[in-house]
Amino acid sequence: MATSLENFILKNFGSTSYWVTAEIAKTNEKNGHYYLELADSENDKTTALFPATLWSTGFKKIEQNIGKDIYNILKIGNKALFLMRIEYHRLYGLKLNVLDIDPTYTYGEIEKKKQETIALLKKEGLFDLQRQLYLPVIAKRIALVGSPKTAGHRDFLNKLETNEVYRNFIVKQFPASVQGDRAATEIIAALKEADNYNVDAIVLLRGGGSKMDLNVFNDYELCKTICELRLPVITGIGHEYDEVVADLVCRKMCITPTAAAEFLYVQIGSFAASLRNGYDAVINHSRSMVGGLKDEFNHLHKYLMHNSRQFLLEYQWQLNEDGHKLQKGFLRLLNTEHNLLDIRLDKVHSQGLNNIHLALQADLPGKLDRLRLAGNNYMHYRNTELKGLADLLHMLDPQRLLERGYTLSTVEGKDANHLDDAAIGKIMKTLTSKAIISSEIKEIKDK
Repeated sequence: MATSLENFILKNFGSTSYWVTAEIAKTNEKNGHYYLELADSENDKTTALFPATLWSTGFKKIEQNIGKDIYNILKIGNKALFLMRIEYHRLYGLKLNVLDIDPTYTYGEIEKKKQETIALLKKEGLFDLQRQLYLPVIAKRIALVGSPKTAGHRDFLNKLETNEVYRNFIVKQFPASVQGDRAATEIIAALKEADNYNVDAIVLLRGGGSKMDLNVFNDYELCKTICELRLPVITGIGHEYDEVVADLVCRKMCITPTAAAEFLYVQIGSFAASLRNGYDAVINHSRSMVGGLKDEFNHLHKYLMHNSRQFLLEYQWQLNEDGHKLQKGFLRLLNTEHNLLDIRLDKVHSQGLNNIHLALQADLPGKLDRLRLAGNNYMHYRNTELKGLADLLHMLDPQRLLERGYTLSTVEGKDANHLDDAAIGKIMKTLTSKAIISSEIKEIKDK
C-alpha cells in the first residue's frame, strides 16, 4: 500500500513544481536546514496546515539570489511565495520541499501592510500630528535613539563632532535594537523615555538595510508612538528609494544618519548666516541713511544756529524787561507785607499784655492756693507712709528677734536648716543676742 502511494505521487507529482503562497506558522533551523509549518487562512481563520522543508543546499542558493532578506522572510507571521515539490516518504509521510522563494510577493505584503498602517493612522487623526510640532532652528540638545554598535550611529555622532559649522551639541543616547524580533518594542520604549527629557528633538537612526530590514519602521505601534510624542522626531533611516511609515509621520525625514546630522548643523549654520546677513544689511542701510542725511543735518544745524542766536537776542531783551517789572512789583509787595506785619505785631503785643495782666489778677492766686493745699496733702501722706515703714523696720530688726530668744545657727556660713549627713563632725556656730556659741555636730535627725 505504502509503495503504491509513493509510486502514485512520484508518477503524478514528483517531476512537477508548484508556486504556492502560504503564511509561515512555525520555523525551526537545524544544521542549516529549515523545517517549516505553512498555513493558509480565510477570514482570519486557519484553514490548512502543512509541513515543508528547506534543505541547506536550497537555502544557500536562495540566499545567493535574494541576499540577507531570506532571514527576514523566514519569520513567523510572514507570507511568502514558495516554489515547491511534493514528496512522499514511507516513514514521514507527505511533505513539501521548498525549492525557491520569490521575495517580490513578500515585498508586496510589506507594502500592503504599510498602506494599511498609513490608512489607520490617518483615520485616527495621528498621521499629521508631528508636522504641527515646532522644530527649533537651533536644535542642539538631541535625544539619540538607535543601536550604538552600528556604523550609521557612529557616522551621525562623528559628523556632529567634526563639522566646521557648529559643534556645541549635547547628545543623550537611548540604545535600542533596530533589527530583530524585539526591535519595535525596544525602539518604542526608547522613544517614550527620550520624550521625558529636556531636549530639542529626538533623532531616530538606522544605517540602511533591505526592504525587509526596514520593515520594522512600518510597524503600526511604533509609528503611532512617533505621532503621539510631544517632541519633534527626525529620522535618519538609511535608504534612498522606499520610504517607511516612520519617515512619513515624523517631523523631518533624512535619507541617512549622516544626512540627519548635516540637517542639524546646516540648519544652525543657515540661521547664523541669515543673522550675519541681516546684521550686515542693517549696518549698510544705516550707513547709507547716515550718509544721505548728513548734508541735510549740516544745513539744519546752520539754520538752527543762526535762528537760535536771533531768538536768544529777542528773548533776552524781553527777559530783561520782564525782570525789571518783576523786581519793581516784588519791592512793592515786600513793602506792603512789611507794613501789615508791623500792624499785626503791635496788635499781638497789646493782646498779650492784656492776657498776662488778667491772668495775674484772677487765675494766679487761685492756682497758688490749690498748689499749696496739694503740697501739704502730699507731704502728710508721705510722712504717714514713712512712719509705717519705720515701725515695720523696727519689728523686723534681727537684734530685736535675738533679744526675744531666737537664735541663728550656721555651719561654714550655710544655714543649719539645709544640713545633711556630710555636716557631722563639723563646727556649728549659734548666734544669740549676747554671744556666739560654737558646738560640734554629733548627730542629725529629721524632725
